[in-house]
Amino acid sequence: MLWFANTFHPRRAVAVWGHSEKGAGRRAVLSVFALCFVLLFLGACNAPSNTAAGSHQLAVQQAPKARLTYVAIGASDTFGIGADDPQTQNWPTLLAADLGSGVHLVNLGIPTVTLHQALSVEVPVALDAHPNLVTVWLAVNDLADDVPLDSYAHDLDLLLSRLQRGAPHARIAVANVPDLTLVPYFSAEDPLPLLARVQAYNATIASIVKRHHAILVDLYQQWHELRDHPEYISEDGLHPSTLGYTRIAAIFHQILG
Repeated sequence: MLWFANTFHPRRAVAVWGHSEKGAGRRAVLSVFALCFVLLFLGACNAPSNTAAGSHQLAVQQAPKARLTYVAIGASDTFGIGADDPQTQNWPTLLAADLGSGVHLVNLGIPTVTLHQALSVEVPVALDAHPNLVTVWLAVNDLADDVPLDSYAHDLDLLLSRLQRGAPHARIAVANVPDLTLVPYFSAEDPLPLLARVQAYNATIASIVKRHHAILVDLYQQWHELRDHPEYISEDGLHPSTLGYTRIAAIFHQILG
């Protein structure tokens, strides 16, 4: 059984695998997606009966027969931008299918979101789902927006702490940053400084993931095959294609077992 949180899939959306809008424009776009996201849950979720007036806490409707509840936290690559059909060909949906029958999928991917924003927008909903498995892929927006590494590290540590405190028995897998020098969108950038930033982010991610005893999904190493498979990137030169998402799902599945 598959259940999807992100049924709103525009054909065009702000890029997340690179330099998305900053400042007021970026915040406005995020607000639109966040509003749509909340409206979806207002229609698909049940509010607790003892909620006080003026206090609105969204609660994910549970799937009582689900063997596994899987929550995907992320941005537009988790949402599925770049796929022929983002709703059915995003990598969490493909991974859920690989995991077998009886999977209750809650895909929280929101285009333009950063890790700091996901702390308040995605994590509470993830915990309300009572997951057995959580994947987190949030780094490229922060890197592209020049978020200081210590700020990103603080937010990632906080995100994992909240997930482990709220879902102590869940397996948590965190993906790092692919080698962006292989992505066509970044071809105009000086590759050496870009690579140094990617490696600095990845070293931080690896350290925090290890400290929390979570699972590291090393897309930086696995994605080097992109040199031989340009078809893994969509026509926008930035996001994965349907084939790319299929490969990403396979990488996650291989690591999760």
